[in-house]
Amino acid sequence: MTNPEEMAPMDIVKVIAVLLHYPQAEVQAAAAELRDAITAAPDLPAAERVALTTFLARLEEGDLLDLQAEYVATFDRGRRLSLHLFEHIHGESRDRGQAMVDLLAHYRAAGLEPAVSELPDYLPLFLEYCSLLPAQAAREWLEGVGELLALLHARLQRRASPYAPLFPPLLRLAGVDRERVLEAIAREVAGESDDATPGALDRDWQEGPVTFGPDAAAGCTPGRPAGGASGTQWVAPPRAL
Repeated sequence: MTNPEEMAPMDIVKVIAVLLHYPQAEVQAAAAELRDAITAAPDLPAAERVALTTFLARLEEGDLLDLQAEYVATFDRGRRLSLHLFEHIHGESRDRGQAMVDLLAHYRAAGLEPAVSELPDYLPLFLEYCSLLPAQAAREWLEGVGELLALLHARLQRRASPYAPLFPPLLRLAGVDRERVLEAIAREVAGESDDATPGALDRDWQEGPVTFGPDAAAGCTPGRPAGGASGTQWVAPPRAL
């Protein structure tokens, strides 16, 4: 654990990456370290600090099987809340495969290699990568997916999901124009159905990809493997918090 004065602005992105992973006993056991990192994070607004600490306490104290079932129900049933970001941008088009290759090349150029079978566009993996970059470079990558992060946040908020509070720090670091973007997204989300029947989920997966603007496809974006995802590991491991 680094000293508070050594904490970098992007260390909170690493914390959020860990919290967005499929819940595991190892993460529950590391709750004290994560709490220290949240407390020490520089320039984190008080409301965001409280929200992250509250989420962490719920993760630490909850029944692991219940937390895992909740995670699957939230992120793995339908496209709307998928943590594989290229799923939203490219859908099932062949462009998605090339985008994966390009993103993995960025990871490897930084000397990083996923040590588990994560897809490159798995959001927690992408956030871990961002946390290792210089602050300005990390902000540029986050900016590239800022509106998609805002869309996920709005959908989680609408469902009163406990995962919603993990997104405001990312939106702030991405420089998202919250008033403009969130109002537009709120209008879109208001017309969506929360129906979780099998038929509705089938229609959900058939929806077309999201388009945010001319540069949307160029933005960097990530995902989650089939089955239970472990905490992301690298052949060249990221620095400790």
